[in-house]
Amino acid sequence: MTLYAILTGDLVSSSAIEASRYPALLQALQQCLQQFCPPGIAPPVMFRGDGFQLATVPSQAFMAALQTRLTLLSLHSDARIAIAVAPALQLRADLNQSTGQAFTLSGQLLDRLQEQRWDWLDPQQPLNTAEQLLLQLVSVQLQQLTARQAAVLLAYLQQQRPSHQQLATFFKTSRVNITHLLNQAQYVLISQVADYFNSRYLPPDGVPRHE
Repeated sequence: MTLYAILTGDLVSSSAIEASRYPALLQALQQCLQQFCPPGIAPPVMFRGDGFQLATVPSQAFMAALQTRLTLLSLHSDARIAIAVAPALQLRADLNQSTGQAFTLSGQLLDRLQEQRWDWLDPQQPLNTAEQLLLQLVSVQLQQLTARQAAVLLAYLQQQRPSHQQLATFFKTSRVNITHLLNQAQYVLISQVADYFNSRYLPPDGVPRHE
């Protein structure tokens, strides 16, 4: 049985977001989510005006959640995201009509999120204490980022970790400035955590785990 990662989330303090900012915010969010939608899987959906859901492969779950939050943080916003890895028996063309344990768990987990900005549930391979701490430490670090730091870190990840000079050219600034922003964002640590969560669902042969 194939495992899926279902990310269910909503915008933080959405009622305080100016109406003029909403279209650009939602467009950026949709474009980010779409990058992590594998071929043959229903596209991400938006609901209730400030909610969203994505179905992806487990090895991409952390990076999808990370880039989603960085996208929003770069636009002076943020999201709560519940990640559930489990079977999704009825993955239909419309995620709103899809069913399975992964969808149920992700929705329930989002309902339980309070001050945390994200959490992760995998009944078959639960996160250990160290992994939970990693997840929350990265979340705290993300909440400290400025919009500029978030934008640079996002570009670094989206562009497959280019050189600092390449990023400087992209942002039309100096390499020294890019290096400073990346260091402030703890880019090395966050990249290592992303690699760890990616490899969590990839055995030595590189084939995604199934059940």
